[in-house]
Amino acid sequence: MTVYALKHPDGRWLYHLPTPDTFGTPGFGSRATVTGTFADGQPMEALHGGWWATNAEATRLTMTAQPHAKTVGYRLTDPAAESVRYPATLTVDAWSERRDREENLWELYTNVLEEQPTLEHVYDGPVMVLEGREPPSPDEPQWIAELPQVVAGRPEYQHLFPGRIPGLRQYLHDVIQKMPRVRHCFDKYDGYTGLHVVIAVPYDQPQTRWQADISRRTGKRMKSGRTVPVTVERRLRLPVPADVTADNYAQALTAWDDQVAFWTGQVESASVAACSACDGTGHVPHGAEQYSR
Repeated sequence: MTVYALKHPDGRWLYHLPTPDTFGTPGFGSRATVTGTFADGQPMEALHGGWWATNAEATRLTMTAQPHAKTVGYRLTDPAAESVRYPATLTVDAWSERRDREENLWELYTNVLEEQPTLEHVYDGPVMVLEGREPPSPDEPQWIAELPQVVAGRPEYQHLFPGRIPGLRQYLHDVIQKMPRVRHCFDKYDGYTGLHVVIAVPYDQPQTRWQADISRRTGKRMKSGRTVPVTVERRLRLPVPADVTADNYAQALTAWDDQVAFWTGQVESASVAACSACDGTGHVPHGAEQYSR
């Protein structure tokens, strides 16, 4: 079976080494527990998705596993209970013959186990070497590759092909909504494909006004109230794309980070210098002017 290797930019070699069928499927009745993965006899670093890392190109790749102990017989838990009907030990065959008609066997006998020798699987290749970073981990933005049909079933190296990271606009919507001064952040608001952001910014010289409380019973203003800051409202339309596309995942991840930094920077810079002397009738916007509405 072909082994896929990545020559990482940091000098490491990454190998995709799935658990051999002879070890069984972990968590689903596996007959052995993996005890180590080795490159030329040296332990490898476990990554994710079946990928393992080593500091140099390997000539021999192996995985070892410890099989589960084998039941070779059964013995009485209480020697005093030994009799003609219940001998001190039973063979596996004798147990199998009696267990269906004698339900109390499990109460009287316990397994006699025998440890099994360690298993070793050798990945004999051939090895296909590609260059690039490791595939995205579960906590990173995920990658949708545009693969030729012949390799569509090889998820271990899809991140090296052209594709896209979905969900940029949704991610920025969630981030911007939590930013200081942001009152609202809408996606596709009023037919606009992008983010519509509403920001409340105070005057250059802080101003306040009296706000009366509203009666819950009558809905009318009350004599009681509180002083609240006066702000200027700023509206932005940000044409954030839905996805990030690139020739491979590494390039797209860099572009993703750049997009997040750019659009959050636009919101941060979208301040309003509201003139206190003219009571806000001549305020001048600063930052993100091309996105203002």
